[in-house]
Amino acid sequence: MTLRLPNDVHARVSALAEADHISLNAALVQAAELWATERARGQIVAYAVDDVMARRSELLARLRDA
Repeated sequence: MTLRLPNDVHARVSALAEADHISLNAALVQAAELWATERARGQIVAYAVDDVMARRSELLARLRDA
């Protein structure tokens, strides 16, 4: 896999990886894992909100009008 980063991003990530005593590759793997986890968490939250809105719409309407 080839990843092309803008020079400034490469420099920042490289510096952070060096400060953490890990390779640039390890830093990018961690970043990708974090991004994937956050995306999955966001999808779960969106599903839960949609479910609550659908199943509790009457209650939410009463609360809104109270």
